[in-house]
Amino acid sequence: MNSTAVPSTTRIALGCVPPISQGTLDETSSEAYGWLVFIAVISIITCPLTAVMNALVILAVKTIHRLKTKTNIALACLSTTDLAMGVIGQPAFIFWVIAQMQGSTSATYCIRTLLSTILLRMLGFASLSHLAMINVERFIAIKHPLSYETIVTKNRLVCFSALLWMLVISLTVPFPFVDNKEIFLIADIHVISLCLTTVLFCQVVLFYETRRHEKRIATQQVSLEAREKFLKEKKAFKVTATVLFFLILCFLPLMFAYLIRASNSITTSVDLKYAALSTGLTSAVLNSMVNPIIYCVRIRQFRVAFIQLIFQKSSAGAENMEKRVFGRRNRAVVPHQEGSQEQ
Repeated sequence: MNSTAVPSTTRIALGCVPPISQGTLDETSSEAYGWLVFIAVISIITCPLTAVMNALVILAVKTIHRLKTKTNIALACLSTTDLAMGVIGQPAFIFWVIAQMQGSTSATYCIRTLLSTILLRMLGFASLSHLAMINVERFIAIKHPLSYETIVTKNRLVCFSALLWMLVISLTVPFPFVDNKEIFLIADIHVISLCLTTVLFCQVVLFYETRRHEKRIATQQVSLEAREKFLKEKKAFKVTATVLFFLILCFLPLMFAYLIRASNSITTSVDLKYAALSTGLTSAVLNSMVNPIIYCVRIRQFRVAFIQLIFQKSSAGAENMEKRVFGRRNRAVVPHQEGSQEQ
């Protein structure tokens, strides 16, 4: 490792100062180092799983006709961000953990810290913005079902996903070249606030809209076709709500870690602050592995598709294998109309 020290002013300009303002890890603390080693091992183990599972989601939607619905395409767009997290983000996080364990002020430390910060920041924004896109798609499907087919198309979903990636990259790439980091802090706050406001607004509206439709169905005031379509949209909404729930669950430790880092009233231990921050970042990064698991558990067609792709079976063979493994009597897998999400 290059041990050439970087001047403090240069390190501050690059944004590679220690993440805990009070200093670096205590080299004599075996507990803190042991915990960081454990975090690194967990990340090394889950990194290929995250990449493979999200690649399966993308491949399934791309190659299997019955999964080429608009909702699934939106989920596949989210899986691209999760795949990038497994291929790029988690290795960057592992390098970050190793850099904190070394705790040097060398040029290598600065480069590792800077690259890890940029990549994790970019991928975090990408995931959050795509989650907002999925919620908007569900909002239009349930709130405006008559105009949904004309407003939301497969090509528009893909193009909008590409636009989000361009926006995220444009907000991230200039980071190391701008001296005033407060500009990016303000941009971060606005982007996060916009995405969270969009997601929460859609979730609240969809919850009440779903309840309203359920009451109409209970009073038999809708046709059978409209009832079946609503039930399909409701299942897709439940998947989106589950993804949001686990996103919040995975990011709560990170929020708590930032609270610990910023406040000395909770603890003044630098080692404990490093342990909390590394744990919070690990939990947030692992959200990318949780999402494809949700699809597999909540959507039966994804389970069948995964079996079909992994074991190279026919659709019927994959369906029979899924029945034997999960022990459930399910309907035959057949092509569905737009928005169908058989569970």
